[in-house]
Amino acid sequence: MKKAWVYFVIAMTVVSCLAVGGCKKAAEKAIENKLAREGVDAKVDSSGGKMTIQTKDGTTVVTGGKDAKVPENFPKDVYVYEGATIRGSVSVPNGFNLVMETGDSADKVLATIKSKMSGLGWKEEMTMNQDKTSMVGYKKGERTTMVNINADKITHITLTTAEKQ
Repeated sequence: MKKAWVYFVIAMTVVSCLAVGGCKKAAEKAIENKLAREGVDAKVDSSGGKMTIQTKDGTTVVTGGKDAKVPENFPKDVYVYEGATIRGSVSVPNGFNLVMETGDSADKVLATIKSKMSGLGWKEEMTMNQDKTSMVGYKKGERTTMVNINADKITHITLTTAEKQ
């Protein structure tokens, strides 16, 4: 499980790089070097509007910018806020992360997510509201989902879902 989270953390650091372009080859080499220092042999490819990290433990795929979308194998029972623009996505062995934006209010986003997730059989485990930020966590079987909502001029949503290994 530690290795999957190493891939996840590294992958999230390059989402913005993919969105702006121009640093793909440098990012490939940096990730390969970082993983090698962790004892992981990896092949990194940043072609086709995404970054793919292949190791013996599985594949991590990162997309950002105009190429970002919900991965095809994203769990169907995890609610993705309708109408939100996907700004970045990460798929790691046993987990996913989506970064989204919407013009809807944070209150509307939170209420909708709570309603939809419970309707999909997820049990709410925690909620936190502070200033312009809300977090809500869910559990379903051996899986967890965490949603962070941050309201500014636009509402930002970060959704992370993972299966316990």
